[in-house]
Amino acid sequence: MIQSRKRILVTGATGLLGNNIARKALELGLNVVTLSRSPKTHPSLQEFTAEHIQADVTDGSLEKLLQDSRIDAVVHSAAKIHIGWKHLAESMAVNEVGTKRIVEWAQKNDTRVVHVSTVNCLPLATPENPLPEFGKGDLQTPSSYVVSKQAAQRICNQAIERGDDCFAVYPGFMLGPYDWQLSSGKMIVALQKFRPWAPAGGCSVCDPRDVASAILKIAVDGAPSRHYILAGENITYLELWTQIAKHLGARPPVIAMRKPARVIGKLLADLLNTLRKNESEFNSAAIEMAQQFHHYDSGLARRDLNYASRNYLNSLGDAIQWLSDQGILKPRKSS
Repeated sequence: MIQSRKRILVTGATGLLGNNIARKALELGLNVVTLSRSPKTHPSLQEFTAEHIQADVTDGSLEKLLQDSRIDAVVHSAAKIHIGWKHLAESMAVNEVGTKRIVEWAQKNDTRVVHVSTVNCLPLATPENPLPEFGKGDLQTPSSYVVSKQAAQRICNQAIERGDDCFAVYPGFMLGPYDWQLSSGKMIVALQKFRPWAPAGGCSVCDPRDVASAILKIAVDGAPSRHYILAGENITYLELWTQIAKHLGARPPVIAMRKPARVIGKLLADLLNTLRKNESEFNSAAIEMAQQFHHYDSGLARRDLNYASRNYLNSLGDAIQWLSDQGILKPRKSS
């Protein structure tokens, strides 16, 4: 049971999951401290009554900033997300070094850590056999995000192995409100325009509000296992994109991208990115990852944490409504 006296530090509080975690924690009556590189005036934080620390988890000042704070648990959701081949150094700094600083600080202060990993750190599953537990294997596309998050996960694993009060959670593809940094929201915004092809792979769609509830249960009460998949409904991207287009009143894609189109797309993406200073989100790593099936089973979390992920269409509707309320989505054209 959630105890209101617990004091929870949430890193990455301006992100999709971090913001939902902070909101849920406040709703539950927890004493919340948010940490982000953004100031308290950031739109995502203005509604909060929580204490806020403006800091970068990589700069080494964490211990000094928190020296007068009693923290019972840290939910570490801060991350650099770039699905591409470039920005590896920045991704490693935020995802690996930032995690190392959090874990080391928590160990010194006997503080629980819930590390937000990703299903991209797990072996690939198949549509016919979603991964129910943690086995060997990989085959994930080694983008900057995947490589850096796997490095962060190794730090978490080392902490668990030495007996630290540390847990890891692996969310799926999250759709929901308060997507201030446009995580999955980028996909929704892009689908306002007609896309004839959808990626050939699939994902496990979950809601950040449900993921947040499970994470906070671990943060306050602990859990029997140290690792939990927090995924949702396993669907293809063609199905997801079709539903997004329908919700937007846009024309849905007609087919999943076949191999010739994937090959041409990857070559074109790499060519275009050689002409750019910064790698765009249209790159061969993102194209390759989107052809994979990231389908997972959250049975252990359902059993131990009473985890339940709502119907993804409800999450999608709430995400679109929030994006519309913020003026991020264009109003639908009247028929």
